[in-house]
Amino acid sequence: MEPQIQDATTVALGESTPPMQSKKPVILIVLILAIVALVASQIVMIQRIATLENETGMQLKDLNKQVTESASRADNTAKLLEPSLFKTPDDLDALIKKVGASVVDIYCESGDGSGGTGFAYDDEPVTAGYSTTIVTNNHVIEDCWASDSEVIVYIGDTYETEVKGIITGVDKENDLALIEIREVLPLIESAEDFAKPGWWSMAIGNPYDEDIEEVLDRYVSIGYIGFVLDGYFNYTSATLNRGNSGGPLVNSRGELIGINTFATSGLDYGVWNIAVDSDVLCKTLYDCD
Repeated sequence: MEPQIQDATTVALGESTPPMQSKKPVILIVLILAIVALVASQIVMIQRIATLENETGMQLKDLNKQVTESASRADNTAKLLEPSLFKTPDDLDALIKKVGASVVDIYCESGDGSGGTGFAYDDEPVTAGYSTTIVTNNHVIEDCWASDSEVIVYIGDTYETEVKGIITGVDKENDLALIEIREVLPLIESAEDFAKPGWWSMAIGNPYDEDIEEVLDRYVSIGYIGFVLDGYFNYTSATLNRGNSGGPLVNSRGELIGINTFATSGLDYGVWNIAVDSDVLCKTLYDCD
């Protein structure tokens, strides 16, 4: 009998084939490890960011502290360099010219033709088309106010220019008034602090000398603050005469202390020269809040 050759295919199919091993557990492990690594890297990054923020915050705090200290030193240095308010200014001539440029002569044609002094204080008048607000005393313009008439204001180096002014505010109790004009004048700024006894002071105004029947334009009178009553009345040794009313009393920096208002002389009443403090303007005429 001839040997029979079995079909290879049949034999192959008849053999036992070992099962294929699954790769899923390996992939899962790799995936878990990748996720853990990613989370770990995120945690490290968050910690680094937090560290940088903390370091940056500390640096900003240090920088702010340095800036504050530097500003404080600069402010203290500036104050040391400012002229003392108890001493005569270094350049008195320049100060007189600076303050004098803001001073005006006021005349009211109504009534007995009263007049006096005023000064530029504000460059934001309430009336459209007007550029400068002038401060003076109420008794200087009360006749014009009563008759609802315009006020004549003289401006310029020698008061050569005559302009018309309108009265926009009156404080009778404190004897103050506001006038507005269309022309632009340099302003006198208020002092930040109340005056103290011993401060150098200067009054500029337009007093009338009856003996020679002449107005003394921008007459300068110098003295010292002798007393400040309730932060309201500034007593000065700078002489005030008739016509000085409404003019400025300034310190050695040219800052406004008060408005020259009262003056007495003689054995019965004593010699007193009094300026109402500039802060009183805030009581009725200005909203200073």
